[in-house]
Amino acid sequence: MEAAESLFHPVAIRNNVGGYDKEILDRYKEPTWNNPVVRFVGADGKDVIPRKDRVWETGPLVGRMHASLAAAKQDIPAWFKVLAAETASGEVETAVFAMT
Repeated sequence: MEAAESLFHPVAIRNNVGGYDKEILDRYKEPTWNNPVVRFVGADGKDVIPRKDRVWETGPLVGRMHASLAAAKQDIPAWFKVLAAETASGEVETAVFAMT
């Protein structure tokens, strides 16, 4: 979440309503009622990296975030490079800590 919020400008477009959301779907030739798609577009509205659907897991999504930053020639923070390396395999471990 921190990466999405601090390195990008997230926008949600609903794929099952009319109006402005439907105009955006039409502009990007996205079907209505499709599965969620994450696109990385520049200020000009063009894709920074090619569109790809079915990217729902952390590792592949972080990899695409990294690729889009690199393609846009944006500075990639060290902490995000570490995140990308740690999640590249797709095997993310979870640990739960408790304090009393």
